Amino acid sequence: MGWPGAGRESKGFQVNDAGSDAGDHGTPGSSGIDVQHPDQAAVSDSRETKPVVVPEIPADPMDTPIARAAEAAMVVRGMGDRQPWPRPPRCRVMTIANQKGGVGKTTTAVNLAASLAQHGSRVLVVDLDPQGNASTALDVEHRSGTPSIYDVLVDDRPLAEVVRPVGALPGLFCVPATIDLAGAEIELVPVVARELRLARALRAYDTSHLDYVIVDCPPSLGLLTLNALVAAEEVLLPIQCEYYALEGVQQLLNTAELVRVNFNPGLHVSTVLLTMYDGRTRLASDVADDVRAHFGTSVLSTIIPRSVRVSEAPSQAQTVITYDPASSGAIAYTEAARELAMQSAGAR
Repeated sequence: MGWPGAGRESKGFQVNDAGSDAGDHGTPGSSGIDVQHPDQAAVSDSRETKPVVVPEIPADPMDTPIARAAEAAMVVRGMGDRQPWPRPPRCRVMTIANQKGGVGKTTTAVNLAASLAQHGSRVLVVDLDPQGNASTALDVEHRSGTPSIYDVLVDDRPLAEVVRPVGALPGLFCVPATIDLAGAEIELVPVVARELRLARALRAYDTSHLDYVIVDCPPSLGLLTLNALVAAEEVLLPIQCEYYALEGVQQLLNTAELVRVNFNPGLHVSTVLLTMYDGRTRLASDVADDVRAHFGTSVLSTIIPRSVRVSEAPSQAQTVITYDPASSGAIAYTEAARELAMQSAGAR
C-alpha cells in the first residue's frame, strides 16, 4: 500500500523546503517501510526551471478611467463633496473685467456662477455685455425688445422685473443683455450721475436671498464697465496666459484705482484667475509666474486650461459644468469656484 498517486508524476509544487530535505533520507527502521523518492537532482532542476509566478493584483480593481471620470463628474455636480462649501456672511458683488477681448471673462462668469449654484449658493449673473454671450450660455431669452439690463440703466426699470431664473440650475439667476445695450453709452451721456446707474439699481434690489452677484463686463473701459466697477466691491481679473494679455492689465488697474478714489472706496482686486493655459508652451508658464509675482496671494491656485469642451458648451446653450462635467475645463472651474467659496470663510 503506497501514497495516493504513487508511481505517477507529481503535479504539485514544493512549499516547505525544510520538510523536503528531511524526507529525502529516511532513518533505517523508523517506519519499517522503505519509501523511495525521486531523484534529488531532478527535483532541484524542476524548482529552478519552473518558478511559481504570483500575479500582481491591482490595489483597487474599481480604479479605471471611466470610474475616475464618473467620480470627477459627481464632484462637479456637487454630489461628491463630504462637506458643503461655505457661504459668505453677506452677498458678495463681483465684477469680472478686462478690457482685452477673448481672455475668458464671460466663460469665467457663467462657469463660476454655475459651479457655485451646483454647490448650494444662490447666484445672480448680470450680463453687461451687448453681445449677450452670458445670456446665451445660461439659455436666457435675450432677443431685442426683451426686458433686460438696458431698461434698468436707461429707463430706471427695477432690477427685480428683469431677473430671470436659469432653468437648468436651481439657485442661479440672470439679468440678460440685448443688442439694445450697445447704444446705452451714447444715451447715457447727458444723464446726471450716469456712472452710478447700476449701483443704484443693485442697492434698490433685495440681495438678502443671494450669496453672489457676478457682473460680466464688455471688453472695454467704457461707461458700462465703469458702472460695473462703481457697483461692485470686488474685481475678479481673468488673465489669459499669453503676453498680449499682460499689456492691458495695468490700464484696468489704473481705471479701478480712479474709481476707488472718486466713487467706490471699497473697490479692490480680490481675485486673479489664469485662463487658457497651454502647458506645452514655455510662455504660458512664464506669464503665470509673472502674474503670481505681481499679484501674490490674490491669484487662485487653480489654472484654467485650454479645453475644447469649454468652447463647445455655449453652442448647446449650456455651461461646461452641465455640458461635460467630467472634462478638464469643468473640473478646473469647479476647483476655482471652490477656492472662491473658501475666500468667503477666510479659509483659502
